Amino acid sequence: MVLVLGGGVGGLVASSTLEKKLDGKAEVTLIERKKNFQFPPSYPWLMLGMRKPDQTERSLSALGRKGIKVVNGEVLSIDPEVRTVKTSNGSFPFDYLIISLGAEYAPDSIPGFREHAHHIYDLESAIRFRDALENFPGGDIAMGVSRTPFKCPAAPYEAALLVEHFFREKGLGEKVRIKFFTPEGLPLPSAGPDIGNETAELLKSRGIDAKFKVKLTEVRPSEAVFEDGSTIQFDLLFAVPPHKCPQPVVDAGLTDQTGWIPVEPSTMQTKHSGIYAVGDVASVPTPSGYVPFLPKAGVFAHRQAEVVSQNIASEILGKGAKKSYDGSGECFLMTGGNQAGFVKGTWFATPHPDIRFYSPTRARYAERVLFEKYWMHRWL
Repeated sequence: MVLVLGGGVGGLVASSTLEKKLDGKAEVTLIERKKNFQFPPSYPWLMLGMRKPDQTERSLSALGRKGIKVVNGEVLSIDPEVRTVKTSNGSFPFDYLIISLGAEYAPDSIPGFREHAHHIYDLESAIRFRDALENFPGGDIAMGVSRTPFKCPAAPYEAALLVEHFFREKGLGEKVRIKFFTPEGLPLPSAGPDIGNETAELLKSRGIDAKFKVKLTEVRPSEAVFEDGSTIQFDLLFAVPPHKCPQPVVDAGLTDQTGWIPVEPSTMQTKHSGIYAVGDVASVPTPSGYVPFLPKAGVFAHRQAEVVSQNIASEILGKGAKKSYDGSGECFLMTGGNQAGFVKGTWFATPHPDIRFYSPTRARYAERVLFEKYWMHRWL
């Protein structure tokens, strides 16, 4: 029995790949509390009114046609010793376990955040921010990052650029002032200083003032307050919410001082044999990286899930070469005007990561559109 916890990018790729490779030789069960798979890379378009909510999700029931057992339930506890997972829909033993529960949000850890801040890190919040943008008459918009680590390092910068372009196209460019903030020293720190500086210049060229190395500690009705005592006044606030590891994972003793699940980076195996963690829930060291740990992003979850699936299938079937995860990945950075930049590299490369930034073009935006279409049709 192979259990996959979480029906996001990593869980979907892991369960689908395993079922295909095992071809009925072992049972694959996916446990997910939501009935639908939701595709976060579509949320920036939803934010701008360019996608409808039903275009960003698909029913997980489609996996049943592939032979995957889908259990709709909340994970309540994980026992790595007894090798059992308890859910709101029953308990399940496992021989192999893939934890892909992602990161949860902790808006209440910052006073006033829930009441006054918008974000697009889940479907409902993206819809609310879409409505707020549509009805915004002009003024100061504060946009940024509350805490690190967070999912999709490019997303808040992309959001700021898209919002700037959105209001410029509406003829409100002179009435909207965007102020950006982040505890990071530069944008996209895991990609290195060159790409960080290039992204900072891109923000500046669009009239977006950026404030670095500031940690959000409180949100008041029209004021963001930072740890150093500084503030930003706003009429509308967008901020990446604080992230945390799901509580059942913490309670199972699977996390370390990072607050996430430590794994062996080439295999994604935890300290327990046969138990793996992929995606945002994992803490993946990058000894030669610009930052100590691999950033949290769907592309990494995807690649990690493929490696783990291949290796589990190889063990069960007793054949097939095993794979090693190499830390490779890429992401788009939409900038508005049907243009997108592209970051691609190998985060485990030595003596330092080999990461490159490709400037925004219409062709790369078209690739971004095709990426969305591919994902929604390939995996569901």
